[in-house]
Amino acid sequence: MAASAPMPHGTGFPAEGRCGYYVEKKKRFCRMVVAAGKRFCGEHAGAAEEENARKRILCPLDPKHTVYEDQLAKHLKKCNSREKPKPDFFIQDINAGLKDETEIPEKLV
Repeated sequence: MAASAPMPHGTGFPAEGRCGYYVEKKKRFCRMVVAAGKRFCGEHAGAAEEENARKRILCPLDPKHTVYEDQLAKHLKKCNSREKPKPDFFIQDINAGLKDETEIPEKLV
C-alpha cells in the first residue's frame, strides 16, 4: 500500500501561531495569525477570552471589522473606510452635460 498523506490540522487543534477560535460554520479553526504570547487573533480575542476587560465594537464606518471601544477615536482617523477629502480641482458632475436640454449656460469658460 502507498503511504497516506499527512492529515491536515482538522478539528483536533489549531496550527502553530494561528488563532485558537473554532469557526463552527466552517468546521475548522480560524487561520489568522496571532500576536506573540496570545491564543486568539484580534477579531476573536473578545469573543473567546472573557478575562480581557477591553470591549470590541463594530466600526461605524465599515461594520466588516471591529475595533476596541477605547481606541475608537484614533481608529476613525485612520480607518481606510472613511470618506477621503476631494482634491481642490474636483468638481462634481463636470462632464455630465446639461441637466435640462433647454438650459443654456450663461457664461462659457
